[in-house]
Amino acid sequence: MQKSNHYLFIEAAVQRILSNDPEATSFQEEFYRMKAGLAGEKKLKNTLSDFSFKSDYSIFYNFECVNDRGFTHQIDALLITPYFILIFEVKQLSGKLFYKPLFHEFTRVTENQTHDNFPNPFDQVYRHKLFIKQFLQKLNITMPVLQLVVIANYRAELDISLEGFPIIHLSGLPRHLEKLYAENNHMKVNIDYICSQLKRLIHPLPARKTLARCRLKSGVLCQKCEYMSRMHYQRGFWKCEKCRSKSRVALLETLHHYRVLISPRISNKELREFTGIKSTFAASKILTRLNLEKYGATKGSYYLIPEDIYYKGDD
Repeated sequence: MQKSNHYLFIEAAVQRILSNDPEATSFQEEFYRMKAGLAGEKKLKNTLSDFSFKSDYSIFYNFECVNDRGFTHQIDALLITPYFILIFEVKQLSGKLFYKPLFHEFTRVTENQTHDNFPNPFDQVYRHKLFIKQFLQKLNITMPVLQLVVIANYRAELDISLEGFPIIHLSGLPRHLEKLYAENNHMKVNIDYICSQLKRLIHPLPARKTLARCRLKSGVLCQKCEYMSRMHYQRGFWKCEKCRSKSRVALLETLHHYRVLISPRISNKELREFTGIKSTFAASKILTRLNLEKYGATKGSYYLIPEDIYYKGDD
């Protein structure tokens, strides 16, 4: 699954933030939630990949854009068929789920009877639905736009108060899709034009948080030591001073951290300060070997760190 910029930021933050930072725990908790959410989205993708669609179709995962009013939309999955459009909101929740429609209140009760309130997923997905309907109106296209909340954790229990609302367990998705095809077969549109216009809307959203440089651990950090110890360059490898493990890609991960946490632009001096490399010549040699795009030829020159310096997007 494609990770959002915010996910990449939080993921890097938990590896780099100083252990005594007052927000270290909250970053860790947010990462656990986002990691669980991504796992749920992967389950949805696997289920849809296994389904035999009755028509042409296209699926946009992690669809991010900005509407005409400047507000953002982040849709977990957007299914386009000639007969209907289906907007997915995926939840990887456990416990027993309740809903009070009069108050738009969505609640979870855990095994130890803890009550947790969550943002109402029906309101979330309905907002996306209104946006997609307005988008279709601008294209002079009329077709059903549907919404569905999918619970990807089979251990979750749906209370009877959720009956009649667009929410199902992931295991029931194939039957639900069959039902949608049976109920929405009166009109048929060409999805190529819709998909081409949706692609034009895609606008990856920036991370919703920032971290000052002084709150981050510097150095090339050892992944096997959970980023708690530094590595040093020795004869073509980065070697951990604690566990003695070796890596050829540790520097690439460090540059990825710099890119998502600080800036996609890095100078020779900034590379030395962030990695602990002491020699200007050695830093220059590393930057040249990585074949990073260089801007400027004087003292103010910098290099551009590409998005795929370490991560390749899909896992």
